[in-house]
Amino acid sequence: MAKKLIAVIDVGSLTARLKIFEINTKGVPKTIETVRKFTTIGAKSVHGIIPAEQVNELCTCLDAFDLKCKEYKVSHVICVATSTFRDAGNRDVVLEQIRARTGFKIEILDNSMECYYQNLAVRESYPDFDKMIAEGTMLLDIGSGSMQATVYDKSEFIFSQNMVLGSLRISGMLSTLQNRTSHYGDVLEEFIAQDLNDYHAVEPKGITYKHLIAFSGEMSFIRKLAGFDPFAECSLAKEQFMKVYHYLLRTRPSDLTLNDSIPAHVAPLLLPVTMIIKDMLEYTGVDHVYLPHASLSDGVMFSYCHEKFGLHLVMKPSQDLISGARNLAKRYRCDKKHIEFVESAALQIFDCCQKIAGLEGRDRLLLQLAAILHEIGKFVKAKDHNEAAFSLIEYTDLIGLNTDELDTIAYVVRLYPQDSPYDNYYYRNLPSHKKVTISKLTAILRIADSLDASHTEKIKSMSVVLHPDRLHISCEAKSDMSFEEWAFEHRCDLFEDVMGIGTRLRIRRQV
Repeated sequence: MAKKLIAVIDVGSLTARLKIFEINTKGVPKTIETVRKFTTIGAKSVHGIIPAEQVNELCTCLDAFDLKCKEYKVSHVICVATSTFRDAGNRDVVLEQIRARTGFKIEILDNSMECYYQNLAVRESYPDFDKMIAEGTMLLDIGSGSMQATVYDKSEFIFSQNMVLGSLRISGMLSTLQNRTSHYGDVLEEFIAQDLNDYHAVEPKGITYKHLIAFSGEMSFIRKLAGFDPFAECSLAKEQFMKVYHYLLRTRPSDLTLNDSIPAHVAPLLLPVTMIIKDMLEYTGVDHVYLPHASLSDGVMFSYCHEKFGLHLVMKPSQDLISGARNLAKRYRCDKKHIEFVESAALQIFDCCQKIAGLEGRDRLLLQLAAILHEIGKFVKAKDHNEAAFSLIEYTDLIGLNTDELDTIAYVVRLYPQDSPYDNYYYRNLPSHKKVTISKLTAILRIADSLDASHTEKIKSMSVVLHPDRLHISCEAKSDMSFEEWAFEHRCDLFEDVMGIGTRLRIRRQV
């Protein structure tokens, strides 16, 4: 593969960033130029509406980026935006205006995908990330509008939670208090502590933290105040970090601009960012904080190179998703052995009939996640547990899934116990393409679940063979399978309907 130039434009609340990458013959990206322009989109948005003045400002910025891309003869541009656009009530209108005026089609990242790209940027940029997460590790992604805390332990993704605790949001909400009290730092501390306490109430317990990684759009200025290169990664001992924190606590934003050359619209955000990190340092008990030089744009490019050019990543993209789903099932006290059987059986059936079903590799992952999570609703209620599971999944951050994919998993889990999804009100209101995929994945999960209907793992071995007109499932069981046979007969109708072939279950009793 010849070298290619590809650009990523990241439109944030306070900055728009253009990064131009050179992709070598092995698909490895290298940054060759970065351009950052400060904007007022997040600061000037009123009641969740992006005003026309800020649209004009952004279009002017994008036109300048376009000229830079043409200067380099960039072959492809990826343009993404995060929370400011995600939360804007007029986002669809604004996006169309931008497309018509600049030619850029902006992709709005879901919170889950934004977190995925940020985490990907960190772990691919830091060579010892896989060794670090062998011990308790917390990643703090402090954005302008929200904060994401992600936890790893024993080399596995454990948990992730989003909080409406972004630096710009905090600063904006409390800005009027700064001139009304001489104890602004205490008020800020109370405000942040309230949300962090809510986070601590739901996070997994029993983790011994050894590492804290923090990143945000303002981190280069914090590295600068600590005496490090603003554009290089660094690790600060707790004592070094606290010096920066206390300096920000006693210094007004206007003085930061005058004395430290920090942009006026960034200066008020540094204290909220450092206060969040300080609180997490104290909570985790670690003695240092790692401040990587990795951006959302880097994560987007790593993902693109993996998909298009086969770039080998430090960790498989699906690894965190599967690990996160299993920890979620554990948290809701699901039957582990039953889940493992259903997951294995569902994947065997999928692999056997993927071609005739017209399903894709990504659908396999969605089915696997649905199988792992199909009984989490029983933690809430035994009757209609699938409805409870639907709500739990919809409100869960599964890092690396977009909203459409999360919906697919939630609907498969909601529909699998029902005799027919066609009569379901929610199913009837789905788009046609989603109905087809959800019906096929639901049909597979129904059969897989029926094979362990008693939750006693009677089946010792199983094989699945596809014949021209029928799917044959052969099992060896250690005890009577009458209940499972009955369940299979009542669960196979949907499979035959959506796949167009029959099913047959053969059971051999082990002596």
